[in-house]
Amino acid sequence: MIEKVIENALQSMKGDFSVILKDLKSGTVFFEKDADRQIPSASTIKLLIMIEAYRCFLTGKLDLYSKVSISNADKVEFSLITEMNTDRYTLKDLILLMMTISDNTATNVLIDILGMENINYTGIKLGLQGTKLQRKMMDFEAAEKGRQNLTVPRDMLKLMESLYKNEILTPQACSEMLSIMSTVVSRDFMIRDLPVDIRCAHKPGELDELNHDIGIVFTPSCHYALGIFATGLKDNISGRQYIAQLSKEIFDHIEKLGELK
Repeated sequence: MIEKVIENALQSMKGDFSVILKDLKSGTVFFEKDADRQIPSASTIKLLIMIEAYRCFLTGKLDLYSKVSISNADKVEFSLITEMNTDRYTLKDLILLMMTISDNTATNVLIDILGMENINYTGIKLGLQGTKLQRKMMDFEAAEKGRQNLTVPRDMLKLMESLYKNEILTPQACSEMLSIMSTVVSRDFMIRDLPVDIRCAHKPGELDELNHDIGIVFTPSCHYALGIFATGLKDNISGRQYIAQLSKEIFDHIEKLGELK
């Protein structure tokens, strides 16, 4: 039944879509479309960066509460840090800024501290098939040379499910990471049209003609992971609208039936 809801919604949307929907309590995948398509990750790659930061913290390699200095050379566009007078932040501050407002300066500093190879190695150990960090945020020169950050929708869902099941690191760390993702500042993408009292832990991403969102929606009747990845869009306004619309139709279907089926 949910398959028809999603298929009907996608018919009115212009672009190339990958969608994957899974009930996290039963483990049932209720819908998938092109879930193994490798595509530019946009900011969804920041989920893997956060996981690596927590791994380093738990293994004693990093102190999340130690402060680091941000130089002018580190600062990039689309960053609150770039606009601030403060130049010293804890690593925990950088994680929060990266995940809640998708701050690109915070992300790039974390990449330098953690190491791109280490982040990618952690992805391999976690069983990711096509997710790879190949450049910093806002590095358009690298992107033009073909060094694009990549992901696969199934990989992103795997990370979210592993956090939900406390399979990555410690239960406390998994809970904390999901809590951070539940406080994304912008009420847009998959949570835009959901009731304000519904918890959603998610990470959106956006590039020109590309919009993604991966997250977990916690409803009274079920907890489900949803990934919507759209490329080849007319514009980003349409992309955000499509993701919000599809998310709302899935949520309404579940609320009507009292379960995901």
